[in-house]
Amino acid sequence: MKLELPRGLRDIEPQEFVKMEWLREKFVETLGLFGFNKMEPSPLENLSTLETKSGSSIIDEIYCFKDKAQRDLGLRFDLTVGISRYVASRRDLEFPTKIGAFSGVWRYDEPQHGRYRWFYQWDSEIYGKPRIESDAEIVELSTTYFDKVGLKGVQVELNDRKIVEEYIIEILGVKEEEAVNELLRLLDKTTKKGEEEILKEYTSKGFTEEKVRKVLSIGKISGEPSSALSQLDELHLKKTNDLRYIVEELDSRGIKNFHINLGIVRGIDYYSGIVYEFYEGSLSKLAIAGGGRYDKLMQVFGRDDISATGVAGGVERLMMVLEQKENLSNAKKKMIFVANATEDLKHKAQKIAAELRREGYPAITDLYSRDLRKQFAYASKHCSYAIIVAPKEDKENCCITKNLESGREKIIEYERLANRLKEQFFDS
Repeated sequence: MKLELPRGLRDIEPQEFVKMEWLREKFVETLGLFGFNKMEPSPLENLSTLETKSGSSIIDEIYCFKDKAQRDLGLRFDLTVGISRYVASRRDLEFPTKIGAFSGVWRYDEPQHGRYRWFYQWDSEIYGKPRIESDAEIVELSTTYFDKVGLKGVQVELNDRKIVEEYIIEILGVKEEEAVNELLRLLDKTTKKGEEEILKEYTSKGFTEEKVRKVLSIGKISGEPSSALSQLDELHLKKTNDLRYIVEELDSRGIKNFHINLGIVRGIDYYSGIVYEFYEGSLSKLAIAGGGRYDKLMQVFGRDDISATGVAGGVERLMMVLEQKENLSNAKKKMIFVANATEDLKHKAQKIAAELRREGYPAITDLYSRDLRKQFAYASKHCSYAIIVAPKEDKENCCITKNLESGREKIIEYERLANRLKEQFFDS
C-alpha cells in the first residue's frame, strides 16, 4: 500500500498546527473586539448554491460530485457563500448581523508552492443596511487582526466598482452589460499581463485601441486619497461619494496606511461597490486578503432587503509572510515540563504535573524513565518552562523552576508553586 495523499493535499503537521491555532486564537480575539459572532458553515453545499457566486463555470474549479441519492453537491470553495446562504435563509435575524469564521475550504486549482487544494481561510462579514460604516469596520477589523499577529505595515488599497463602471458606460459609451464586464476584467488582468499584451487581446475581441487604453489609464489612478480623488474630479464622475465617505471613515478610525487604487475590481460578477485588498511588501503583488460589498449575491439568494460586505484571507499565505519575518515565535505553546532528577522522584513529578493541570496549567512529565539530561533535551524542544524535582530541594519541600527560554532559575516551595507560576514564568 502506498501511503500517499491525493495530489494537492497535505497533512497539517503538529508544528504547523500550533502556529495555525495561534492565528485562529488571535482572529477570534479580534472578532470579539468588534462584537462578531462565530460560526462554521456546512462543508457540503448543493452545487446550485455554489454556482450562485461564480456561475456554472465554477464546476471546473471545485470538488463536486453526485451523492448516493444522485444529488449534485460540492465542497465549499470559500466561507462567504455558506455564511450568506445561512443569513439569507433566516428571517429572524437582527441587523446588523456580524459573523466571522476560520476554517478549511477546497478548490481544484493547480497545486503550487504554498498553495494547496485544501487550505484555510479567515473570514468576516457584515449583513444589514448598505452603509459605508460597515465597509470601514471590515477594513478596521482586518488591520486590527494584522496588528495582533505582528504585521504592522500592511497597506490597504481601496476602490469603488461603481466609479469604474460609470466611466466605462458614461465616458466611453459602452452600454452592453457583457462588454462592460469584459472591460472590468481587463483591469483585473493588469497585475498578470503587460499593457501591450492586454491591448492585443482586447482589440482582437472587438474593442477599439482608444477604449482599451482609456480603461488602462483610469486603472492607473492610485495613491494618496486627496490626489486620487482630485484626478477623479477632473473626469467629472458623479459616483465618487462612497469612496470619499470611506476615506473619512477610515481617517476617523485612525487608519492611515491606505491608498485609493482604481485598478482593483475583484470578482466581476460578484462585487457591487467598495472593494479592498491588503498588501504586505514581502509578497510583492500578492494580496494577503481582500473583500468588498457583494449585494448581488444576497439578491440572487432572494434577499433584496439585505446588503453585505466582507473580507477573507488565506491562512497559509499569512503564515508564509509571518515566517519570513520570523513573527511566529509567539506561537510556541507555553508548556511546563516537570522533570525528576532521580527515578524514585518520578511519582512526585507526576503528582505535581497532575496538580498543575487541575489548576489549568499545561504540564507534561517523562514517560520513558530517561535520565535528567535526556529529559531536558526533550523539554527544550517542546516546552517553555521546567520544574525540576531534585533530592536536595525535595527534602526542603521545594523544587527548582527554570524558564527554558531565558535560562532563569528559581527555587520555590511546593505549596506556593501553583500560585506563583504566572508571576514567575508566564509574565517573565
